[in-house]
Amino acid sequence: MGAVTEQERKEIVSRLHGESIFDGGIILSITQEEFAGDSQIALVHQHSSSDDGEGAADANKQPEAEALANKTDRLKEVSVNGQVSVNAQSEIEELARVIMKITSAYNAQANLQIEVVPQGLRILITDDRKREMFQRSSAILAPFFKQLLTEFAPELNKIDNKIVITGHTDATRYRDQELYNNWTLSAERAMQARTVLTRGGLDPEKVLQVSGMADQMLLNPDDPLSSENRRIEIMVLTNSASDSLYQFFGHQGEKVIKPLADKLNHPQ
Repeated sequence: MGAVTEQERKEIVSRLHGESIFDGGIILSITQEEFAGDSQIALVHQHSSSDDGEGAADANKQPEAEALANKTDRLKEVSVNGQVSVNAQSEIEELARVIMKITSAYNAQANLQIEVVPQGLRILITDDRKREMFQRSSAILAPFFKQLLTEFAPELNKIDNKIVITGHTDATRYRDQELYNNWTLSAERAMQARTVLTRGGLDPEKVLQVSGMADQMLLNPDDPLSSENRRIEIMVLTNSASDSLYQFFGHQGEKVIKPLADKLNHPQ
């Protein structure tokens, strides 16, 4: 038993209790600043959704060089137990920049949120009052968002990271919950996003997981029917985050509980 560290014990307990690899950690929100001919990325600590505007306004006051320097420093702060390497920081930074430039070209800034989290880059594509990503109560993707995802695909394919795609709905309920519900709808929308991305040039092998979370993770819990709750999230995972998923579910059919048990029973 002495060969198992305290950290390993915590890891075993967290897996047995089903804790998410996405829980906890520092979250940095990326907001877009518009200026002639290009787009600039500013990273600000996210305290709540209402803070985004103030953070972006503060960043507007900094010269470009200073903003980029601060961005790099904050990306370094995100590194937890080596989860984000120097190379990963650079790749995530560049991917975020390109994604935001594409979004700006389509004038879709209101439909995009990007966050740097310890597990990688979180890209949220949401509805707003003017645009709906999917036809209401269906998984039929609107042409505008289909084109936007198609533009994202080759850029996501350039980095050697696994991707998780998750669908989310608002809290609107179907009359017959057994026949069709938000779990089904969110999963089908996530699958539709995957189909568009892979047809657009994303290697299917880079997609590690596709899932639906119904209305369990509302961005705006004070307004469960709000358009921003209807979204697709693309999580570009760090290597350690994807390794955690592989270990949890069992890489290539291998079980994770037995190796952990063997380690406990046969200390070195």
